[in-house]
Amino acid sequence: MSNEKNYSPDILIVGAGIAGATIAAGLRKKGYSIVQIENSKSNLDTARGDHLGPRVVEVLDKWDILKYFFDAGAEKRLGAKWFNSNGELIHHSSVDDLPIPFPYFIILNHELIASVSLNLALNESKYNYKLLRPVSLDKIVIAKETHGGVKEVIVSNQKKEKITIKPKLTIACDGRSSRFRSACGFKVSKSYNYTKPFVVLFGPKGELKDPRNEIINYISPVGGVSRIPRMGGQWKIGLAIEKEDISTWKKSSLEERRNLIAKRSEQLMNIETEVAGFYPVIRREADSWVKGNTVLIGDASHTIHPARGQGMNFGIRCAAKLLDFLPEPQDMHNIELVINCLKEFEFSEKPIVDKQLEENHKYGLYTDTSFSSRFSEEIPHLEFLNKNIEANFRYRMTMAGYADRLS
Repeated sequence: MSNEKNYSPDILIVGAGIAGATIAAGLRKKGYSIVQIENSKSNLDTARGDHLGPRVVEVLDKWDILKYFFDAGAEKRLGAKWFNSNGELIHHSSVDDLPIPFPYFIILNHELIASVSLNLALNESKYNYKLLRPVSLDKIVIAKETHGGVKEVIVSNQKKEKITIKPKLTIACDGRSSRFRSACGFKVSKSYNYTKPFVVLFGPKGELKDPRNEIINYISPVGGVSRIPRMGGQWKIGLAIEKEDISTWKKSSLEERRNLIAKRSEQLMNIETEVAGFYPVIRREADSWVKGNTVLIGDASHTIHPARGQGMNFGIRCAAKLLDFLPEPQDMHNIELVINCLKEFEFSEKPIVDKQLEENHKYGLYTDTSFSSRFSEEIPHLEFLNKNIEANFRYRMTMAGYADRLS
């Protein structure tokens, strides 16, 4: 695109987080003109989600992104295990023996998922793409001719220059506090604040290396704790805590953290951890995804409890389906066709996602229950999976992202 300060792209992508960045990369060979806006110039939070499931790996391969993730240092993960607090194996869920195209998860730091994707978009020679970053959002114009969607967006760059964007279609990936969701009049129809936040710790793998790179979950009456592989020779330790315990963890010394972890699993107490972050968990779901020529994707449309590791993966999978519904580039001038394609996308995919979101919410509520009651329920369930071949297979397929027909 030229350096002019007015753009009329086929598609405006709002936000350059995981959803926005992967969409930009996924569109780079499809012939659309794209403008992407992002208000932050800093990297994403490295402590957030960094595991992409087999179903998403399939999408990344289709979009010709996967090999670049491996070039950036992505590692494979082949399953998950559950142990009791004494270190005795309860259950093992592998994915490398499932009948799927890519029987593994990949692990890539959160910020690298976005930066590698954006670099692919920026470096595609024939891609009519412009990334405006950082910019401040000045105005969102909604109009009747776009059926309640975005007609015009005005932003300012660091030079205080005003830039006007008049997109034919807008994909809003601007997070759970989405300004585009508010401007277009979407309503948050489901809202819930979960009671237990998560604390995330980092630590070196040391002698606890695992050639299968599996998540190790320890279950105890005082709470669970997960040892999660992270690229570059690190573990990520994740656990749900009570809100009143945040200050204890914030001020904790290495020795104090060891003692806190040992209450849940003595097997992990010798990892030299540092606190990476605290994460309150909320549910926010929009009543619809589409208003005229504007569609919500990722956290802008629904936030997801992290206990099942589906949030980032769900955003990419929804984006993959959206791209399947887009009009051809030569037809983007037809506003009625654009609107109808977005409506078809929502009609086809939202009921599937809503069902999964409801299941995820139930699990989030379960995570909020007392640690002792979860302990008494979770172990028998995992032991049942060991005995029931069909239930075990369904469980592992769900873990891999194949429980529904979404993307």
